[in-house]
Amino acid sequence: MKHSRGQEPHHSNSAATAARVAEVTAAIERGAVSDLLYKSLLASVLDPTIAIDEFGVIVTASASVEPVFGWRPEELRGRNISVLMPEPHHSQHDGYLANYRRTGETHILGRTREFEVVRRDGRTLICELSVARVDLNAGLPPLFIGSFRDVSARRAAERALEESEQRFRAIFDSSFQCMGLLDARGTVIEVNQTALRTIGVERESMLGRNFADTPWWTEPVERERVRAALGDAAQGKFVRFETTHRSADGELICVDFSLNPVRDGAGVVRWIIPEGRNINELKRAQRIETSMLRALATIGESAAVLAHEIKNPITAVNVALRAVARQLGEDDRAVLEDLVTRMQRLEALMRRTLSFTRPLNLQVGPIKGPELLEQVARSLRPEFVRRGSDVQVSVEPPNMVFNGDRQLLDEVLTNLVRNALEAKSGPVRVHMAVQALPGGGARLCVDDDGPGVAESVRSTLFKPFVTTKSTGTGLGLAFCKKIIDEHGGEIEVVRSPSLGGARFEVRLPVVT
Repeated sequence: MKHSRGQEPHHSNSAATAARVAEVTAAIERGAVSDLLYKSLLASVLDPTIAIDEFGVIVTASASVEPVFGWRPEELRGRNISVLMPEPHHSQHDGYLANYRRTGETHILGRTREFEVVRRDGRTLICELSVARVDLNAGLPPLFIGSFRDVSARRAAERALEESEQRFRAIFDSSFQCMGLLDARGTVIEVNQTALRTIGVERESMLGRNFADTPWWTEPVERERVRAALGDAAQGKFVRFETTHRSADGELICVDFSLNPVRDGAGVVRWIIPEGRNINELKRAQRIETSMLRALATIGESAAVLAHEIKNPITAVNVALRAVARQLGEDDRAVLEDLVTRMQRLEALMRRTLSFTRPLNLQVGPIKGPELLEQVARSLRPEFVRRGSDVQVSVEPPNMVFNGDRQLLDEVLTNLVRNALEAKSGPVRVHMAVQALPGGGARLCVDDDGPGVAESVRSTLFKPFVTTKSTGTGLGLAFCKKIIDEHGGEIEVVRSPSLGGARFEVRLPVVT
C-alpha cells in the first residue's frame, strides 16, 4: 500500500517515537546528556528548586531562586538551608536534620506544607514546600530536593476575601431588617440572624432550599405568591408587597416584603435579595393617626356648627350692649364698652374657628411677586404709619411669577406682618421678600427686628389654640400653616439673619 507524502501510517509514527525515546534514554544512562539535561532542568523550572545534603548544606539551586528569593544560585551553594528560614526554624533546623539522621523519622518528606521563607532583603514570603529524598549510586549520601511555590499573593487574596466576608457578615447580621441572598433560581445562599431569630429557625433549615419552600412561608397561597414573585425577580423586576408572619413567640407580624434583583456586569440577574421589614409599629401609628384625624374631623364639624350657632346671638348681644351704653353714665358706659370688646373678641374667635375648620378650595393661578407684596404692604400701611414703623419689600428676580392661591397667600403674609407689628412695642422694621427657587416654586420671607421666637415654643407655634400673645386666639399661625400645607409647601420660623428678630419662611413648590 502506498501513502501520500506527509501521511505515514500511524504505526510507523509510533514506532519512530518509541525509537527516539529509547535512544535518548540510553544516552542519559550512558551519561552522554545527563549534565546537559540536569542544567536544562535547573534553568527552566519555574518554581525555586533547591537540593541539600543530609546536613542541610545547599548543593545546587535552580535559576528561579533569584527572582523569588533574591539570591543567585551560585551564592546559595555551600550555605546552610537555614539562611532561608525565619526564627525559630533558623536555629532549630540543624536539630531537625540530626534527629532524622538518627531516627529516620520526619514529617516533611512526601507531602506539601506551608512555610515562611526569608528573602535576601529580609522580607518574608509564604511558600508551599514539597521535599523528596533522592538516593544516589556508588554509596553517596542522599540528597533532598525541595520545590518552593510562592503563595504569598494567593494567601493575601484569601485573607482579603475572608476579611471582606467577615465585614459582609457583620453588616448582614447586624441589620434590623430580615435579609437573605438567593441565586437567580430562588435558592437560598445566605440568610441573616435577624430573619432566623424572627421566626425561630436554624440557618441549615433555610440554606439550599427554594425560598418559597422555606419555613418563612407556611400557607400554600403565600408559597405560590412568592414563587411567582421569584419568577418576576429573575426577569429583573423589583417586587414588593405586604404579608404577615407568625414570630417565634407567636406574635403576628405585618411585614413589608421585597425582592430586589441584582445584575452582573453583563446585565444578567445573578442574585436576588429578599428583605422583610417589620411594620407593626408603623401600622399601629397609622391606625392611631387615622383615629385622631377622624376625631379631629368630627370636632371640626361640631366646631363649625357651634361657631355658626353662636355667631348670630353674639352679634345681636353686641349691638344691644352698644345701644344700652349710649344711655348710661360714663362709668357704667366704660364697663359696657369693656364687655363689648370681650364679645367682639369672642366673635372673632368663633369666626376664625369657623374659617379654620372649613375645607380650603385652592384657586391656583399665576401670581406676580411684586404685586402680591405691594398689596400686603399697602393694606397695612396705615398701621405702620400709626406705629412709626417701616416695611420694605424685595423680589428676586424683579419680574418673577409663581403659581398659588393669591387671596390665601395674601392672608398668610398679612397675618405674618401683623404678628411682627404686635411682637414689639414702639417702631418696628419689617422686610418682606419673595425669591424664585431652583426648579420652580417660590420662597416667601417675613423678617422683623422684634424679640424673635424662643426655641422652646417653635415646635408648637403652628398648632391650633397655641399663642404667645395675651390677646391672641392661637389660630392665626395654625391657619397660615393650613394654607401652606394645602399648597404642598412648608413654613418655619428661625432667627432673622438680617434684622435679628424673627424670620417666617415659606417654601412653595411648583403648584399646578
